[in-house]
Amino acid sequence: MLSKIQQEALEQARKHGGKLVRWNDGGYWTYEGVLPKASGSTRWPDGEWRCTTNTIFALVRRGYMAMDDWHTCSVVQEEPPEQPGKMEL
Repeated sequence: MLSKIQQEALEQARKHGGKLVRWNDGGYWTYEGVLPKASGSTRWPDGEWRCTTNTIFALVRRGYMAMDDWHTCSVVQEEPPEQPGKMEL
């Protein structure tokens, strides 16, 4: 089961072309379009969504996202992966 922030990260990625990008100042991840507003500033733009690197890595480990490189990641599937040992009824 995904945490609330993991679900939100997937939702944000899907709403913004299936990708999230990394903001180098602080290691946060967000969607494209936020970064130009934050460029050159160490302050996060007010009202903009973000999540931590830990959230992204958890989604990658669970198979929901793939790292394209250190600065972008993509949603890899729409349906959650099957859980080993669980039977469908």
